[in-house]
Amino acid sequence: MSAGKFARKVAIVTGSSSGIGQAVVLLLAQQGANVTVHGLTEEECEETHHLLLEQNISSDRILIVPGNLIDPKVAERLVNETLTKWGQIDVVINNAGCAGKGGVPMDSEENFSFLFDINMKSIIRINNLAIPFLEKTKGAIVNTCSIAAIRNVSVIYIPTYYAMTKAALENYMKYEAPKLAKRGIRMNNIAPGIVATNIYRMPLDECQRKTNESCRRHVPLGRTGTTVEIANAVSFLASEEASYVCGTTLVVDGGLMVGTPDSNL
Repeated sequence: MSAGKFARKVAIVTGSSSGIGQAVVLLLAQQGANVTVHGLTEEECEETHHLLLEQNISSDRILIVPGNLIDPKVAERLVNETLTKWGQIDVVINNAGCAGKGGVPMDSEENFSFLFDINMKSIIRINNLAIPFLEKTKGAIVNTCSIAAIRNVSVIYIPTYYAMTKAALENYMKYEAPKLAKRGIRMNNIAPGIVATNIYRMPLDECQRKTNESCRRHVPLGRTGTTVEIANAVSFLASEEASYVCGTTLVVDGGLMVGTPDSNL
């Protein structure tokens, strides 16, 4: 197994076929972890698989488990197949999520139920399955939350029900982390700011164009974040470098939450 701060560690990263999750799984693998890659379909996971191989990550350090997390059996497969391949779980990164269900009104009950299933229930399901094994390794859980869980970020469009599910995730972490800490497991959240990904189901260049102007006006650092910058923060929270960090949400937003470029400080 490769050397690095995650050497001899096993990490499950949901939603790692693209965007933030892809950046996370690539980084953890670079840092020595054996990784379970997840996406909706095997075809969607293929790009991540190819990038891992390009980084000289051997195929025996990679597991692909595709599937829609609305189906409880997918969570079971993620955990069980990881255990079958490597016999342990050290890190769970709950990154899979979405902003809405295509083809239905954003304010519909159907959309809310869909979002809650993906952004909240699937995380609880995976964690509950993995916790007995994380207890054995004194592992870590990092959930991808959002600055929208903390405050109304009016400078960009954030769907109401999406923000509600992320607020639920924020409170889940706050109440669950102290209980898990007694079992030697650290749980934390990461709250990205404006990062150009395909969560809104639009091309990345269009997403980037729509957010650049807003970022120049409202983000103190004057730009969007990158998926690699978020991955670096996730890696920190999941590693022994953060051994005394538990029950917190790390905001990575270029300063959006605390001020604007116009602030007179």
